[in-house]
Amino acid sequence: MHGTELTFWEEVTLLRQSVYAAAAAASLLAGPVGAQTLKVAVGKAEGGPEYFALDNFATRVTDATGLKTRVFPMSLLSLSEIPPGVTDGIADVGYVITPYYAKEFAEVNMVAETAMLVSAGTPADYPGAAMAGAITEYIMGCTDCGRGYAAQNQVYLGSAASGDYLLLCTSPLSTLADLSGTKLRAGSGNYSRWAETFGATPVSMPGNEMYEALSQKVVDCTIASAAELTAGGLFDVVRGITVGAPGGVYAGLNTVNMNRGTWEGLDTKQKTAVLHAAAEAQADFVWKTSKDSADNLAAAPGKGIEVMDAAPEVTAKTSEFVKADMATIAAQYTEKYGIKDAEAKLARMPALVEKWKGLTAGMRDDRDALAKLYWDEIFSKIDPETYPAVSN
Repeated sequence: MHGTELTFWEEVTLLRQSVYAAAAAASLLAGPVGAQTLKVAVGKAEGGPEYFALDNFATRVTDATGLKTRVFPMSLLSLSEIPPGVTDGIADVGYVITPYYAKEFAEVNMVAETAMLVSAGTPADYPGAAMAGAITEYIMGCTDCGRGYAAQNQVYLGSAASGDYLLLCTSPLSTLADLSGTKLRAGSGNYSRWAETFGATPVSMPGNEMYEALSQKVVDCTIASAAELTAGGLFDVVRGITVGAPGGVYAGLNTVNMNRGTWEGLDTKQKTAVLHAAAEAQADFVWKTSKDSADNLAAAPGKGIEVMDAAPEVTAKTSEFVKADMATIAAQYTEKYGIKDAEAKLARMPALVEKWKGLTAGMRDDRDALAKLYWDEIFSKIDPETYPAVSN
């Protein structure tokens, strides 16, 4: 090798860049958008809410516009590869988990860490639906968020949120004493801090590694929704479920992110159809994960899994944590990522969450009403000719 020897990860990066560049060049040679097949990357297996939402999205886009689409569940790009893959045009549309790229999506991740607000005060009747609505409304109107997506060559088209977050464990636990000393898989900073508050050790890992981590006792529990019992195959390794702790949902989920060049290659009618399909996809994801969670909780005792409520001392301490954590979120994102006016930005979220708690109440079993709500309140207000109105 000539010059300085490259490290393994530098070689991987160069290889990735060359592959992406070749794919992007091939995409350009394919001609206008209408002559291409829009590639939709999911990164998760069929049967889960991610595939359900994106597969329906693709079908609706094709039906409304005539554009060809192809959905890739776990091929083309893995979950962690989707964000750069959409940036570089490997995929035209991707399901993006923003916390995987903390710096690139810092503005969005900051707001996603407020997701435990849906359980604060009067708990949301439909937590995932409420948080998905609140964070989508916030991001659509957030100029700094838009700049972040522009820097990644992406167009943001909506967020989803998980079902109610629980503790899925290798053995039952409920009390403060039970939690102390445990190892908990946490998918975002707020849940890591929650774990530390209870004397537990947070462990960060991608969602598709939960099964192996639990089966090999690398972690004692994963903080997740009960939908993962089927989506992640966790019925085989979970023996205790704690309801009511930590609460909240996971909100760092961008249901539909589109490559900016692909978006700009669409005409106004096509963009409007994509916006309609994105609103429907958001509702599909939220409804599916909520239904799967409820079904799995009901089935758990029959599979030898003990389901219990968190002890009152745990829920009380959790409420105190949620209130105090807002200031922590602002401070950390200001110091680590240089976000400006973090406190003022976060101050918008409690009111938005309360608004959406009210709007989504009673909709848990009505997917169509939820899709209409997302369209009426958010997506219909977007001007497809000017959105997104920011550039890098």
